[in-house]
Amino acid sequence: MSAIALPFDGRPTTMSAQSKAFTWCCVQAGHRELYGIPRALQHVGVLDKLITDLWAPPGSLVSKLAAGRLGRRLRDRFHPDLPSDKVKAFPWCSLAWEASAGLRGVKGNDRVMARTSWWASMATRALRRQVEPATRYVFSYCYEARRLFSAARELGLAPVLGQIDPGPEEDRKVTEIVQRWPKYRTPFQPGTKEYYNNWREECRLAEHIVVNSEWSRAALVNAGIDDGKIKIVPLVYTPPLEAAGWNRIHPGAFSKTRPLRVLFLGQCILRKGIAETIEAAQRLADRPVEFTLVGNTDVAGLKDHFGCARIRYFPRVSRAECHAFYREADVFLFPTHSDGFGLTQLEAQAWKLPVIASEFCAHVVEPGRTGWVLSDVSSSSIVQVINEILELPAELARRAAHIEAWPFNLEQLGLRLTTLDQARSGPEDARDHQSFPS
Repeated sequence: MSAIALPFDGRPTTMSAQSKAFTWCCVQAGHRELYGIPRALQHVGVLDKLITDLWAPPGSLVSKLAAGRLGRRLRDRFHPDLPSDKVKAFPWCSLAWEASAGLRGVKGNDRVMARTSWWASMATRALRRQVEPATRYVFSYCYEARRLFSAARELGLAPVLGQIDPGPEEDRKVTEIVQRWPKYRTPFQPGTKEYYNNWREECRLAEHIVVNSEWSRAALVNAGIDDGKIKIVPLVYTPPLEAAGWNRIHPGAFSKTRPLRVLFLGQCILRKGIAETIEAAQRLADRPVEFTLVGNTDVAGLKDHFGCARIRYFPRVSRAECHAFYREADVFLFPTHSDGFGLTQLEAQAWKLPVIASEFCAHVVEPGRTGWVLSDVSSSSIVQVINEILELPAELARRAAHIEAWPFNLEQLGLRLTTLDQARSGPEDARDHQSFPS
């Protein structure tokens, strides 16, 4: 779910009486991680209120608008784990703001920044009205929390920042990647100085900063953020019911008629390693390998780069279709240059799909046991692993057999959140945390 620095060893955690006395107010626009943080806090009985923009419980007037493209967004803005009396939402104000921005022609980054500013004002006013006497913590995600956290401090509350990415270090790295691959034209622009100054103020105001992985922790420390505030906790993931008992059949050998099926699913962008993946596919064009790329892209003319490579590309798919791609693949490729966690690793493993991952994300893969970790993000390292699989196809079945259900659940997340003040932090703790059960 997202980010706190506690070691996870799979053992149950107990909540102290003092922790139970303190309650939380969660503030988030959107339904990030399916409202995982407020759901976890509700699960352990310490959620006071979720303040959000849109909320569309079944049977509500807002839910009756759930048709077409807008309707898909509305249908996602509800979760039965959260009682509606604990949710303060502004659906009509939110819809009116979106309509107004559309009529005024506000687009792109300007729209994002304008909406963030609008939401910060709404959320801050709501916090002042909704806070309860027992409330101790206010949780919000990064890049929209500065004004909220300032108000929280005035109210004597402890702000907790959910850091969704590795911050400015990621932007620096992606800028280098864009320069390295000029032929893959992309509109990527790093955050401005003002953008990251606001973020640094969020970090200064936060009592705890919750990140997803050791990679994110290290990136924040490199950016000058106080390591003592940073806590690591893995994502919570619940696999689809259809994945239970899924029996994967692995061929004994691969051929031109039954090639090795390599799946790349997510955003097909330079940060995720799409250039290196395409280059690897080109180098493997005469081998029995087929690459399937699934996801939107910001690269101009992406398919023009495929050349003679054996590549299928699906830019827009539904969640159900994603499940089908996982089922059909033999191995999942995740060569990211930077990810706060990399949830698709868990999605792939839910379908007993071995993973080839980089080291610049959460360490979900156990090298030699449930998948492969690339020596670096390059076409050469991808080609090397793919050739190893072609030579020893039995390795797929062996590594798939070691994949186990992801053990970190809502209760464990809620208990980790309620013990933030007792948590250790720092690189030693983070290294302990990195050996995730797979």
